[in-house]
Amino acid sequence: MSQDQQHTHNSRSQYFELSKNTVVQYVLFAVLCLTFISSVHLLIGIPLMESFFISFMHADVSYDGSILEYRIAEGAPKENITTNMLTQWGIIERSSADIIEGKKLVARYLFNPTLALFPLVLFIGIALGVYIVAFLPKSVGLIRQKISREIMNALDNIALSLYGEHTDAEIEDIRNRILDADIRDIHDLANEYQITVGQVVNLQDALFWQESSNMLESFLRTQSAIRFYMRSYFTTQYSNTILGLVYIGAAVLIIIIGIRGLKFIPSSEPSIILFALGLEFILLIVYAVTLMLSPNEDIIESYGSGTNESSGLLSILANNNESSSGMKAKEVESLLKVFITQFPDSKK
Repeated sequence: MSQDQQHTHNSRSQYFELSKNTVVQYVLFAVLCLTFISSVHLLIGIPLMESFFISFMHADVSYDGSILEYRIAEGAPKENITTNMLTQWGIIERSSADIIEGKKLVARYLFNPTLALFPLVLFIGIALGVYIVAFLPKSVGLIRQKISREIMNALDNIALSLYGEHTDAEIEDIRNRILDADIRDIHDLANEYQITVGQVVNLQDALFWQESSNMLESFLRTQSAIRFYMRSYFTTQYSNTILGLVYIGAAVLIIIIGIRGLKFIPSSEPSIILFALGLEFILLIVYAVTLMLSPNEDIIESYGSGTNESSGLLSILANNNESSSGMKAKEVESLLKVFITQFPDSKK
């Protein structure tokens, strides 16, 4: 094996190594996400919801384990409910909150904060978990290793378009040129590498993050690295999956609103409605971010595709199926039609 072939083999071996994630990385990521989800729910979500009921609805909130009287509807028999902090709040109107000797307080609404806030706290918890594991060392940082893999793949794609079979020294030269480039140099590199200026800037930001000399700088630059990963890999691989989830969320929302319109869900128990609204809201936000970070229609091909049909390690080592931007536009149009036409009909 020649020296050049050995360098290429080493580059591809590193890519393989970065593509293999360990159980420790997944477990740590899961633990961090669960920790953040629980913390956001208990320390932020629940106090904010309690403040909302007290300040905006002018009602009292009971979740201390007390027993309240509750009627699901007018004329329905009274039942006793036991409140708790996580799943059953009694919302008591101020006018009925006057304590009468020997008489139980009456709950006007029942509220489940865990169900209602679940989509929002899940999104925030996972987002915080992603940021932290992108900052941690590769040995335990799941997202950091994935970002490093995509940085290597991007550099390899550029080298492949310039040199064909290439050495590690040529990849290192490309890396150094991008790191040292100013605004004018970035435009020159974009023309030389036949990629967009935005792609060069994103790669440069990711390289600066990778080369950070201290923890504070690395932490502050982590968002740039995550943006690079979203643009170079996540949006092309999972955009259809996210769109499918948006449609599922819309279907869930329409069904629940329709059931509410048929009076199968009592107005005094709004938690499931808030859950459906929160779910669709978060999915639409995620899809909007995915669209904003997706490559434009004229640059949807991967790095270096203008001069070489190959697309670097990603195409050599795996099958990379990319969706069309035109199809995405039609899907978004169809999604809007769901809310413009079908959603109002479900209220009738």
